[in-house]
Amino acid sequence: MSILSQSEQQSDSAVGQWGGDAESASDSDVTARPLFRLGRALFGGILAFTAVDNLRQLEGRIDYADAKDAPLPGVTVPSVSGSLLLGGLSVALWRAPAAGAAAIASFLIGTTPIMHDFWNEDDPQQQQQELTHFLKNTALLGAALAFLEVGQRET
Repeated sequence: MSILSQSEQQSDSAVGQWGGDAESASDSDVTARPLFRLGRALFGGILAFTAVDNLRQLEGRIDYADAKDAPLPGVTVPSVSGSLLLGGLSVALWRAPAAGAAAIASFLIGTTPIMHDFWNEDDPQQQQQELTHFLKNTALLGAALAFLEVGQRET
């Protein structure tokens, strides 16, 4: 079942993405398109950078996770940061992209509700900040799931 209406599907397949013909809009070809390459480089690269930053400031990240009552922060913070690093590089370089996107999705599913629990904040400003991070991570999860789908089609 497609979430696109019949007219959207016809328009997409008739015109293709960014003015290409119908044949150039195939699943296998979309990963070679410049906008897709830029999107995956930005998405994966920024997440890999975030992971490196976590690892470089590990003690502070562990302390923050401990303050949020994350389970075993001394073990989980470095391991999930390493997973995010590998996932980000995998998507950015488009090497084992389904595994990389799954690693990113797992990171976001596991950390977002613990680290950005806006519903537990009493201070309105802090609650808004955590809500913003929660929603950002939810949007990133959506992108990771989209990359996971495309990556699975290529294997």
